[in-house]
Amino acid sequence: MPGNQEQEFLKVGAAEVDITPPVGTLLSGSLEPRVSIGVEDPLYVKTMVLESAGRKLAYVIFDLIALDRKDGDRFVSLASEKTSIPANNIVWAASHTHTGPYTSLLFGDKSVVNSSWLSGLPEKAAECVAAADASRKPAMFSRQRSFHYGLGHNRRVTFKNGKALNTWNLGQSPDDVQSIGSSGPIDPEIGIFSFEDGEGRLMAVMFHFTLHTNTNFGPRFSGDYPAVVAARIRERFGPQAVTLFVPGACADINTNGGRHREVGDKLAEKIMGALENRKSDNIPPVLASAKREVVVSRRDFDIDQEERISSSGWTAKAQECFRREIEIMREEGKKEDITLLQAWRIGNAGFASLPGELFVDWGLEIKRKSPFRWTYPVELGGDYLGYLVTGKAWQEGGYESLVARSARPSCEGVEMMVGNVLDMLREIEGE
Repeated sequence: MPGNQEQEFLKVGAAEVDITPPVGTLLSGSLEPRVSIGVEDPLYVKTMVLESAGRKLAYVIFDLIALDRKDGDRFVSLASEKTSIPANNIVWAASHTHTGPYTSLLFGDKSVVNSSWLSGLPEKAAECVAAADASRKPAMFSRQRSFHYGLGHNRRVTFKNGKALNTWNLGQSPDDVQSIGSSGPIDPEIGIFSFEDGEGRLMAVMFHFTLHTNTNFGPRFSGDYPAVVAARIRERFGPQAVTLFVPGACADINTNGGRHREVGDKLAEKIMGALENRKSDNIPPVLASAKREVVVSRRDFDIDQEERISSSGWTAKAQECFRREIEIMREEGKKEDITLLQAWRIGNAGFASLPGELFVDWGLEIKRKSPFRWTYPVELGGDYLGYLVTGKAWQEGGYESLVARSARPSCEGVEMMVGNVLDMLREIEGE
């Protein structure tokens, strides 16, 4: 490679594999399953493998609403066998698209999951990692940043009585209690990493953004707005460019109303504008990663749940779903979950991954307290425990603060996980 010889220490490979289930498979993302009738945007598993100074790191993103640890661990094990990349260095997340298949029994029984399709997913994901690893070649990288304030809002509204409702349930708000505004902030920052070959052609792009991937919600499979961003980047920079989404702490951040093509187009314009002005770093990035198993306490489903459900703003039919969820969890009898945390670094940027839908306040706290110059909180990585709420949100109530299989961890458990990933960032920052 011309120029700085040190740059030969960085090699990058990227790959993607279509994982779209058969049409007719049930779609997740709502309280009731929907039957898929076609494909609007194919679903992918995408991988980027980086090698620097003899160390490899693989980042994998699934176009899925979530993925349980047992399936994630299986694919990581297979990928490590195929590539010799240490399992500790293979990190992954799910995009949280609401127009993809069920991967677990959320608001349903075994009939909602296409078990035949799901059983083949780990092997496909492992093949994707192997393909990315095999395609590694000398590369240069750069980091960019942009902002978009107009795409999302905090989907919880607080009232003077100290309670909160979700924006889609505001029609059920009490007439005699005034609203005092949004319950929390948004995070408008767009984090962008680009990797190009010796000819200056983009090989891969990673982008981090904090917005729920529920902007499609139609009857056809779709990777939601990240799929639109990926298509636009390919149009601009060539078919060789693989775009990988890094989901931010968007548990309480919803679209302002635009559907996925509008949202994706607007986001892509910001990202492509930054990419046009990219300047490659001359120093090969330090790569490091860490994983930590922790025990997370569950929410107490014996305390004030009926009051929480009845005041949540949901319809009577929807409320029955949550009563049923409590009974399922009570019969299961579990008080805690054993789960996985992930952290990794690419140069002076740190990534902290938690196994659920992380509230934006937690994401901003991770940014504030991280030792890295640039930090990106990543939700839905390594496992799926459901909503990771703040203590304030738990006190206020609302959808995310009910008890369900999609909302298991206690506030104390979430706080413990955040503390642990911050410790993990400090550990790998010293490498």
